Amino acid sequence: MIQHPSSSTAQLNPWPSLHSWWWSGLGAIVFAATVALGLLIKSGGARIAELGVDTGLSHDRNPALTTISLAVHYGLGPVGAIALLLLCCLGLLLLRRSIVPVLAFASVVSIGWLSSEVGKHLVARMRPPAEAVQALIAEHGTDSFPSGHTAFAVALVWAFVLVVARSGRARAWTLAVGVVFVALVAFSRLYLGVHYPSDVTASILIASGAILLWLPVWNNLIEPRLGQSSPIRTSSSHRADERIDEWKDVQREGKGPGIWPTLRIRSNTKTSGTRTGQLRSKNLG
Repeated sequence: MIQHPSSSTAQLNPWPSLHSWWWSGLGAIVFAATVALGLLIKSGGARIAELGVDTGLSHDRNPALTTISLAVHYGLGPVGAIALLLLCCLGLLLLRRSIVPVLAFASVVSIGWLSSEVGKHLVARMRPPAEAVQALIAEHGTDSFPSGHTAFAVALVWAFVLVVARSGRARAWTLAVGVVFVALVAFSRLYLGVHYPSDVTASILIASGAILLWLPVWNNLIEPRLGQSSPIRTSSSHRADERIDEWKDVQREGKGPGIWPTLRIRSNTKTSGTRTGQLRSKNLG
């Protein structure tokens, strides 16, 4: 017998506290504190210790690491990042057959990524001196703090953990792979000589702070309005069977699909065994 989703709210929404506006306040504090730290670092000029990390990496370059770092540079640049985001959204649309999780995914990535641009304008820190670090990419100007590439990587990991992963085990694996991915991107920015260590560290804090600020806005103000829209389905005759099979999978795993309310299995009918049979017969007929 299929149970009504409201009876398993805790399972369907393992992080219900992310609806709280306190998370927005925490995110704003993290963002503001990181920007303030960036301004403080900028006022002291180029730090010898930070510059030493970039200089040290420039002495130990090899073709393999150079190739990987350049691939990250161009792959997560503005054009590459947008293409990757669109590809992920298309895949999620085909997987979930609903536009709402796609919008959730895109909003998390966009907020986290664009927050780095806000930080760049507020701090306006100079890039590491190209001659001293033997930079492999010519980057000049006052947009060093934070790293946009790293911020995009952080936002992408957040989106996969929050929207795509549907069980506790899936989230744990996604987070583990994501940490390695972010570390690789951050290392590549130092390896190329285009950022200081504090730039890439700040990217993690700024992107995460902006996403924490955004989550209650999405969960409380936007998703409830979008949740009423009809999901994209292959055909109306398969709708009931898809919901039944998906809910059975949730029951077997004992875990819900994610923190987003739109990913819950909704039901507007009584979910008794008799009613389920009637529902199947009606759609198959």
